[in-house]
Amino acid sequence: MHDNYKNAIKTLQNWIKANEVILETKKWKEGQEILEIEHLKFSVQTLASEEIEAIKNFTKHSLPDSYYYFLKEIGTGSFFFSEYIGGFELYNLAQLQEYNELFQQEIEEPIDDEFMIIGSHISLGDWMGFCTSKTDEKNFDVYCHEYPIDEYAETSDELNSWRTFEEWIVKVVETKGRESL
Repeated sequence: MHDNYKNAIKTLQNWIKANEVILETKKWKEGQEILEIEHLKFSVQTLASEEIEAIKNFTKHSLPDSYYYFLKEIGTGSFFFSEYIGGFELYNLAQLQEYNELFQQEIEEPIDDEFMIIGSHISLGDWMGFCTSKTDEKNFDVYCHEYPIDEYAETSDELNSWRTFEEWIVKVVETKGRESL
């Protein structure tokens, strides 16, 4: 794991401990610059080592170490949400089991790709997860709800939106949750 990822985790831990991060947005209104301040919240549950092992077993140890490290250091729950912003959610074991079963039920035609859904983007209702049949380390994406599941991998290829989980977390933290898609 890269140092910038570990630093992003430490920053996120501090925000979670404070249960907020302040998001400042500068806008122009009637020729004047106005500073809007939003308090983004977190609802995170830490995981015991037994829970992390159960998640590793459920995922067949097929996900990157950076994901399991995140679970160990941060946990699961809701991130970067407010009254107006939905943020995103990373699933605990029960949710992983439930939503991956639901994901499989939504596949209408057999597909070549295999996925492990680890969360959802609340604002848009998009699944987030790994294409475990993809051999490249850049196998994480937030999949657009507008596309059928059988087109997820092809669409991510076309959009060149594959990234590592590490890259995604670093970008999310750098932008205080603004860039989480």
